[in-house]
Order: sequence, then C-alpha cells, then structure tokens
Amino acid sequence: MNIRDLEYLVALAEHRHFRRAADSCHVSQPTLSGQIRKLEDELGVMLLERTSRKVLFTQAGLLLVEQARTVLREVKVLKEMASQQGEAMSGPLHIGLIPTVGPYLLPQIIPTLP
Repeated sequence: MNIRDLEYLVALAEHRHFRRAADSCHVSQPTLSGQIRKLEDELGVMLLERTSRKVLFTQAGLLLVEQARTVLREVKVLKEMASQQGEAMSGPLHIGLIPTVGPYLLPQIIPTLP
C-alpha cells in the first residue's frame, strides 16, 4: 500500500465512477481499477461492491476511505512543513559522465555551478 493507492481510493469515493476517478488521478481506468483490486488483496477485505452501473462501497470500504482521507491530509501537512524549512541543499556534488560525452557537456555545466 502506498500514498497513490490511497489517493485512488479517495478519488473513487468522491466520483463514484471508475473513469471519472481515473481521469482525476491522470491514469487510465484499468490502472485505477487494478490498483484498487491490489489494495483489496493486500488488505484482505472487499472495499467495493462492483455493479455494472454503480460503485458501492462496503462498510469496510467506507471506513478505509475516511482513514485514507486523514492520512492524505497528514501527508499534505508533512510536505508543507518540509517545504517551509526552506533550507537549500548543500554539500559536494559528484557528477559522472561517460568519456565520449564529457568534453561536450562539462564546458556547458561547469559555468552554471556556484
């Protein structure tokens, strides 16, 4: 299970439609559907009752959607906290190039380094 899986689950809960949820996540419908199935397999519980017309969440699915929303909110807070620290990366930078490309790229790269 990863953050992306939780995003797919929440999108499906919000849209109640596989294609629209997939579109909102910028993935194909089969990708979203497959990831939801993998999540169900990993958790060992059915999250959805699949019908030809509707997406219906099971009781377990509804509970997991609410928890996924909480987790995603906390992930957002974590990312915001990290970005507010604003410390620039520092330290040595090691660049590796193959000999045939080095003479062409290094003269362009070196002047741009601080």
